Amino acid sequence: MTTEAAWILAVDDDPINRQMLTRLLEQDGYRVDTAASGRQGLEMLRSDPFDVVLLDLVMPEMDGFEVLTRIKADEALQHLPVLMITAVDDVASAARCIEAGAEDYLPKPFDPIVLRARITASLSRKRMHDLETQHLAEMARLNRRLESRIDEQMAELVRTGELRRFLPNQVAESLLAGALTPDNHFERRRVTALFADLVGFTDLSETLEPEELAEVLNAYLREMTAVAVSHGGALDNFIGDGLMVIFGAPIASDEASQAMAAVRTAIGMRSRMGELAAELSQRGIPGKLQIRAGINTGHCTVGVFGSEVMRAYKAVGFAVNIASRLQSAANPGGILCGYRTYALVEGQVQAVRHEPLVVKGSARPVEAWEIIGLADPEAGTFSSAESSRVGS
Repeated sequence: MTTEAAWILAVDDDPINRQMLTRLLEQDGYRVDTAASGRQGLEMLRSDPFDVVLLDLVMPEMDGFEVLTRIKADEALQHLPVLMITAVDDVASAARCIEAGAEDYLPKPFDPIVLRARITASLSRKRMHDLETQHLAEMARLNRRLESRIDEQMAELVRTGELRRFLPNQVAESLLAGALTPDNHFERRRVTALFADLVGFTDLSETLEPEELAEVLNAYLREMTAVAVSHGGALDNFIGDGLMVIFGAPIASDEASQAMAAVRTAIGMRSRMGELAAELSQRGIPGKLQIRAGINTGHCTVGVFGSEVMRAYKAVGFAVNIASRLQSAANPGGILCGYRTYALVEGQVQAVRHEPLVVKGSARPVEAWEIIGLADPEAGTFSSAESSRVGS
């Protein structure tokens, strides 16, 4: 395997010096060109891909320091190693050249062995630079290719309507409308968060085969998500056998509307879970599956969180933490809500006061209310859909 010889440009106004450098370097296997002036040297550098420059310091019209300065100011040339070779044995001149970007400074008459060593070291550094440049260019090419494929796949998802199957409906609609981008600033907004999880799933996982367990979990998540979406909720996350839904973002709504939508969602989930549990029982799947839910309204930060690898629209804040804590404290089949949520739906629900909850990070216990069901505004009783729950 052969490698192409390094290409060296020697810039010196003295023809004898140019001949001597050419003969010495060609004996070492280098390809050598020469320039008789600084201006000619710059023109040659801008037209051909040299690997190293040997540059005399004292030259008429344009001295070596000015040539060096122009090389280092040119983005296309600044990576080239420049070795200053001069009869001026001056420490100040050497320091000035090194500060301007020269690789080294060799006084005349130079030692051929030292010159060879300096050229070899300079070429090694340039090869490392070239390899890094090639690597970055290849990475940029691959990134462009990946971005192109992602854009094509996203366009296909949009074209076929499949985007809504991979993102919460409200988020998908906002993306398609251009109202939501990864670069959007975070926003402080009052929202209502709902957490729900499946009670009895852990016990069920010990008796079912993985395929059956996956089928049960998928059916549960599918049905609960459908209930949430039907009431205007935006799915924030699946957390094992639990899910988090937010109301009031990304599409804004007033507090009372979002709180009531969250309550109706929790009640609808409980009702649908009862039906789903009965269906599973008829199929011979043991276990009494129920959900429990926590709801809380408060200020949160909403926006697109994540990295270049994955992003998601989320709501974060202490109000979300309280909703999660309420869900954990609820009894199987129970729905607990915070005080603000209850105040917004009072008169539209039947509820009983729950004992205050001690929540980490809260200076005082959190007031909680258990939602029993919806109130019938005309009869002043529970709606018929909830009568079985009230009587139990």
